[in-house]
Amino acid sequence: MAANSSETSSQLAWDKDLVAISCVNPWGAPGAYTTLRLDSKGAYPLFLEDHLARLQNCLARLEVTCPFEIDLIRDKIQSVAALRAEDKPCLLRVSVLEDRLQLETRDLPFSGNWMEGRLLPYVRKNPEAKSLDNQLFDHVTQLNRASEEALLLAPDGQLGEGSTSNLIFVQGDVLVSPETNVLPGITLAKLLPALAEKYKVVRRPVYLKELAEFTEILATGSGKELVGFARIAEVGWRARQESVLTTAVKLYGEIKSRYLSSHDA
Repeated sequence: MAANSSETSSQLAWDKDLVAISCVNPWGAPGAYTTLRLDSKGAYPLFLEDHLARLQNCLARLEVTCPFEIDLIRDKIQSVAALRAEDKPCLLRVSVLEDRLQLETRDLPFSGNWMEGRLLPYVRKNPEAKSLDNQLFDHVTQLNRASEEALLLAPDGQLGEGSTSNLIFVQGDVLVSPETNVLPGITLAKLLPALAEKYKVVRRPVYLKELAEFTEILATGSGKELVGFARIAEVGWRARQESVLTTAVKLYGEIKSRYLSSHDA
């Protein structure tokens, strides 16, 4: 892969001395990453400070020393966002390894409000850290990322999170979202307080045997933002309502709009 030439490139990397270097495949390397959404040309990176704080926390959990000041990482992200020429949403993956910083943009793989669920027997080694886990990444690449999301299934039947998302299970006016052994999702953290004003929110584990009790299952994340599962074919589960999804999409749109408006130049 060619070396970097400018900060408008879709793939950028620097070594510890801030010398521009070629990007590498980061998966499987010691390090952490976060994925931000850039909504349009020149738009401020969505929830930037939250992503930076979580990135620092993940590196600490993984015992990886960050060779860069967080202010420098922030500046690099803002520079890439400000100089974007494309007037369409994209994702920006920020990877911090022991010897490099990488910023890579890519098109959104998904559009719409519904996805197909696929059960994936898998437990992340450090679920509360967003590590460069190549085994999970290999599983994700087997999915149709435009229309499918895996639900991670533990040996005890626990459904903690999606492969790239946090989960909300709907049972009447009660919303259940796992809180332990999952990545602290930024989209979820922004949305739950607003949902709690309209529904009862319960943070607890959810098990596969309970699925029939839920009328909706939602997935939240930087790329998908907020989508519903239409079905999970392996267990015959289908969405029977979409009222919470409709409400949640509206609420999240308002949250995002307020944030971006507050960061307009």
